[in-house]
This record gives sequence, C-alpha cells and structure tokens, in this order.
Amino acid sequence: MRSTKALTMGTGFFAFSLIGIAQALFGPSLPAFERLYDLGPGAAGLILSAHWVGAFVSVALSGLNLPVWVLRWRPGLGVAGIAVGSTAIFSTVAWEVALVGAIFNGCGYGLLTVGFNGFAASSFGARSPVLLNLLNAVFGVGAIGAPLLLLWMNGQPESAFFVILLFALAILPFALMSDDRGPTVQEGGDPLPVLFKRYRWILLLMVLGVGLEISVVGWGAIVLVAQGVSEGEAAAFTSLFYVAFTVMRIVAVGISLVVRPGLLVFAGLLVAGLCLLLTQDADVAPYAFVAAGAGVALIFPNMFAWLSGAMVNAPRLSSLLVGGGMCGGIAIPAIAGAAISYSGEQSAFLFLGVLSLFGAVLAAVMIRSHGPVISR
Repeated sequence: MRSTKALTMGTGFFAFSLIGIAQALFGPSLPAFERLYDLGPGAAGLILSAHWVGAFVSVALSGLNLPVWVLRWRPGLGVAGIAVGSTAIFSTVAWEVALVGAIFNGCGYGLLTVGFNGFAASSFGARSPVLLNLLNAVFGVGAIGAPLLLLWMNGQPESAFFVILLFALAILPFALMSDDRGPTVQEGGDPLPVLFKRYRWILLLMVLGVGLEISVVGWGAIVLVAQGVSEGEAAAFTSLFYVAFTVMRIVAVGISLVVRPGLLVFAGLLVAGLCLLLTQDADVAPYAFVAAGAGVALIFPNMFAWLSGAMVNAPRLSSLLVGGGMCGGIAIPAIAGAAISYSGEQSAFLFLGVLSLFGAVLAAVMIRSHGPVISR
C-alpha cells in the first residue's frame, strides 16, 4: 500500500506539471491560432471556453456516485484525455478538431485536479497540507514554463502541443498504475446535497477564492494599462504576478508545517484584498498587483488541506470543491467585467479587493467556529 501511495503521489507531481503547462499554453497561443485557422478577431477565444467546458463536465462526473472500479482508472483517464486532446490540436486538421481537442484537454485537467488534490488531502494525515501546497506549486511551475515552451517552438502552438503529447505519453504508464481513490474506496456515502449543505460556507469561500484568482490575473493588464502602464510593461508585471504566485506556493510548503490551513486561507484573502485596494494608487498599482499574486496563491491548495480530515470519509468533497471553484471562475470575472462597464477599468480591482476582504471575514468566522463548518 505504501509503495502504491508513493507511486500515485509521484505521478501526481508530474501530472500537475503537465496540466499546468497545458492550461497556461492556451492564452499565449490565441494570436497564432487566429493566423493558423484564419479566424476573426476574438474567435480563437472559443478554445478557452472549450477547455473549461470539458473540465466542468469531468468534475461533475467525478462528483457522481460512480463505482469504485471506474474511479480506479481516473489518473490514467486524465492523462489519456490530455494526450488525445493534444493530438487533435497539433494535427491542425481543422479548427473544429482543435476545439474538440481542447474539450478533451479540459476533461483531463478536471479529472487530475479532482483526483490528486483529493488524494493528497485524504491520504497523508498531518502531512497533507505540505503535499497539497507542493502539488499546486508544481502546477505553477508548469504554468510558468508554458510561454517558454511556446517561445522555444518559435511561436507555433501545434509544435508545443506535440511536446505536451510526448510528456503525457511518458507518464501515462505510471498514471495507469496509480490509484487516487484515497483510504476510503467504498461506494455510497453522504449524497452531494447533504455534503453541500454541511460545507456550504467553505464552498462559498472556494467560489470567491478561485474567482478572485482568475479575475485578478485576467483583468490585471487592462487595469494597469488604464492607469498609464504600457502594454509591454503590463505583460511583464503579469509574468511577475505568476512568479510571485509560484514562489509563495513553494514557500507555503514550509509554512504549512507550522501554520494551520484555515489561517493560510485567511492570510491569503486578507493580503490579496489589501493589495488590490492599494492598486487604486496608480504609482503603486503594478507592485501591489504583483504582491496580490502571493496572496491568492495561498487559497486553493489550503482549502483542500482545511477539509482533509473530512475527505477521508467523504472523498466526493474534492469534486464539490473543484466544481465550486469553477463556478467562481466563470461568474466572478463576468461580474468584474460588469463593474468595469459601469465604472471604468480601475473599479475591477476595487470590487475584487472588497470581495477578497469579505472572504477573509468569512474565513475568520469559520476559524473561530473551530472548523470549515459554521452551522449545520
């Protein structure tokens, strides 16, 4: 059993590097996709939507009461999904084929995110927070490497996705031998509505946290340009945001040895909220934006760590958490966009800063209640 756990966790690190690269590669590839397929302005963005549709579908399926023999193959199916999707994208047969490939990539992303985060949270006891922060730090390293891979391939996304295919095929045998079901593999358990009601407040916190993470980096360049920063400088500060984000996740590996997960979530929301409010000053806005990356980095992995004890007996909580985060990733950037349309670009970070501080207050209430459940 110990060797299986070590194999699964080791495979998880490689798998998270894989999904970090695969997800982060879509954004910088959009201009090349427009040229490659002769698309109209903005049409290439459909590939992002296709990716997240696939991710949402796979997370929803993971939340069902599936037979344990199906869940046994989740790591292999996740890596195989990315291999199939990358094959479709690098083939350059047609734009429609690339969109289908993005759906498969998203399915792989969703399966691996739910499976390995849940496995790390439920299988290692007191070491779970450390492994969760390390696992998600590896994801950040992969995300930083995506633009470098595209640059190495002379800006050709089809070649970059071919490299991702090779990476996926290399780890597929290990993924097929891995079992991310954790210590409890029995069928049944509390139904999703019961789990949702019991953990509704921390699920709301996950909605806020992931929505905040995606919104801040998504709107960052636009807000900075509106404050007088050049587009090139805004892109450079966005890269620094990801550096701060990844460095903090690496640092959090050590911090989590002595600080409880709930406190790390609270600190992340508080720091992010204060930094976003500081961006209202144009002189400090770029630096406050970068510092906000360090704050939001603490939220996602430590949500899982906060629920690690509960996940031992309720493994489908992993699907609920990831699904809640995806809902936040869809809704909150849209709400921030509405704020921009009414009050200008700078209002996006004002809205997100207030939202982050509200999340910090909610986290503090849960900490005072001695756990992620305020009331039942």
